[in-house]
Amino acid sequence: MALPATQRGGARPSAAASAAAAAARQSANAPTTGERLTALAKTAQFYWWVGHLVVLSFGLTYYMKRLLFSGGANWYYSQAYLGALTSYAIVIYKTYGPPQANLAFMQRLLVDENVEYLMLATYWYWNSPVFVTLVPFVVFSLFHVITYTRSVAIPLFFPEVTGEIQRARQAESTAGGSAAGGVLMSVPARASKYMGDWSSRYYSPALREVGVWEVAVIGVWLVVGALTLQSPFLAPVFYVQFLRMRYALSAPTRAAFRRVRIWLDKLLTPPQASPHVPGVVTDSYVKGRDYLVQLGNAMVNPAVPQQQQQQQQQRQ
Repeated sequence: MALPATQRGGARPSAAASAAAAAARQSANAPTTGERLTALAKTAQFYWWVGHLVVLSFGLTYYMKRLLFSGGANWYYSQAYLGALTSYAIVIYKTYGPPQANLAFMQRLLVDENVEYLMLATYWYWNSPVFVTLVPFVVFSLFHVITYTRSVAIPLFFPEVTGEIQRARQAESTAGGSAAGGVLMSVPARASKYMGDWSSRYYSPALREVGVWEVAVIGVWLVVGALTLQSPFLAPVFYVQFLRMRYALSAPTRAAFRRVRIWLDKLLTPPQASPHVPGVVTDSYVKGRDYLVQLGNAMVNPAVPQQQQQQQQQRQ
């Protein structure tokens, strides 16, 4: 009589059992959460994220204390800018490496928006607090913190989240965009997916509003503050140079200037303007607006003023 299979040397394991065994061995060899966290803490990107987390948390605390007339708000203001300095310095170093004493290196730095914001944050850090200046940095940090948290921090503690979100995205596309196509997800996966969807929806509108804030609110605040001796006299001068660089290099900043100009045109020029607006105000605004438009065109396209001068000379 033939022996049972188990007595003839053992039955061959099934494919499912082999896969389970391989998965078990891989799980046993996989680094623990503590090991992954230790490795993450050795990366520059981790400290970049910490810097933005400082900006976000300390910046919001500063505004809460100011609005509630609580003491010690200025300390949170300076710490928020210290976090900004850390984050921008890290990203600049990762991009360009150690400083180099040559003209080409300096030219690359001067056209980098991270360098521009690093210089601006340095100025605000070393000067007395100006209430409105921290808003753009807080908004930027909010989106940076969300992006890093959902793409790195959450998968660090919950590795299965990435697969869950991929399956949910596939189900959504199959179901024609319905909510996750009925796929059940864990709480960390739902939180990560919500952060990703929220960031994608509001990132561009937030940047547009920040651009207007930088042009209209901060600029006007600094000029009025300097005239009333509430802010440093050189602050608007320094900030104008920052806006000049942003206008020359950033399409969103130019769009923000256009939005502000359209709003002022409706407010101060006929036929939209109120008839109670004095004519001298309208004339002064139009002259100032046209002058700034010429300056802006010259910064974006330096050949335009030369062509205009040549045309004027030909007419003469």
